[in-house]
Amino acid sequence: MLSRTTEKLLRKLATKKYRWQLKMFIAEGRKVVQELLDEGLHLEHLIIKEGSSFVHNSGVVIPEKEFEKLSQLDRADEVIAIFHFPKVEKELSNRVVILDKINDPGNLGTIIRTCDWFGITQIFCTTGTVDAYNSKTVQSTMGSAGRVNVSYASEIEILEELKAQNFSFWCADMEGENLNEAELPQKMALVMGSESHGPSVFWRKNSQRVTIPRKGKSKTESLNVAIATAIILGNISLGR
Repeated sequence: MLSRTTEKLLRKLATKKYRWQLKMFIAEGRKVVQELLDEGLHLEHLIIKEGSSFVHNSGVVIPEKEFEKLSQLDRADEVIAIFHFPKVEKELSNRVVILDKINDPGNLGTIIRTCDWFGITQIFCTTGTVDAYNSKTVQSTMGSAGRVNVSYASEIEILEELKAQNFSFWCADMEGENLNEAELPQKMALVMGSESHGPSVFWRKNSQRVTIPRKGKSKTESLNVAIATAIILGNISLGR
């Protein structure tokens, strides 16, 4: 039986305010929860739907109807877990990503997963970017939330911190220089802008603007921000 204290905590963690105040978040789904467990994240509570084959010595099994009421997903999976925020060291390699007011939790989660794939362990988010510990974001990371550090700060704070460490800035912009022709800096921070508005004036002024060259006769106005991030990081990882 699930305690009232745990139910209350689940309701609190549905809001950003309490997630950051308590430094805890909700993860749902077998694969996501198992990956976070494998990463050694501090587990606070584990709730398993009755009939699931998921086994863990800390799990509390509850009836399906009760479980579905607790889920924050459109379609409840078999497992809900509450984890403490991961203790990922803020390790700055020669490549970092800056996300400027990304609004969609799915896009943010996919970008976190993509950064993990390409070995990037630090993402900076400007104020106004969706919460990295939103349940839909965590679901989209497919476990990468435990391996990539995500921090939030103002544009100027991020710029000054990275400039002090000799980073140069690339900003993805439809009007930028051909990605394949731009000189790749030794230490590079890639700025990806809002899905609706693209990069802000601030980043346009303080970055070298680059674009993914269009092929064929496509009239598509722009690429999805998560897809564009993957293309650019893939391009960089190949050394161009």
